[in-house]
Amino acid sequence: MSARPGAHNGSSAGGDAAGSPVTGTGPSGATVEPTGPSSAGAALPGDLPAPDSSLLASSPAVRRWLEAIGAGPDEASEPLRLLARFCASEETDPDELIARCLRSTAAGSTAISAPGRRSVDRAVTAFVAAEGLTGHDAVVAGNRIRGFLIHNGIFLQGPASIV
Repeated sequence: MSARPGAHNGSSAGGDAAGSPVTGTGPSGATVEPTGPSSAGAALPGDLPAPDSSLLASSPAVRRWLEAIGAGPDEASEPLRLLARFCASEETDPDELIARCLRSTAAGSTAISAPGRRSVDRAVTAFVAAEGLTGHDAVVAGNRIRGFLIHNGIFLQGPASIV
């Protein structure tokens, strides 16, 4: 599997040359395994399998986001599907997405990585365009993904959503 610019180049779900699934671990220590196609069998742009958004809901970062936006089980399905598609397009998981925006300081503490944050913001913009969204729908979808990061301590400023 070839790496895309801005995509994580560490261990991630994917496949080897023979097409066998590869399992790895992300920086959060969570095991990353490939997911199969959704029950509808729909593939994402770039032939990525549709992820199981219910698996994302087990992440503390995702739960924090859903609680912050007040999304109950019924309201959470669309934001989760959108985040799942974005994570699949970036070949990452929600915890690693946050980790991409962080860096270690010389003193050993954690700080926001400006280059990492810009990279993720560009990835959000590219993802929304690849989804075929335009205008207000594109702004809302991009800001929904940015909202996940914002509620996990990563500030990203998206365009205004004015109807």
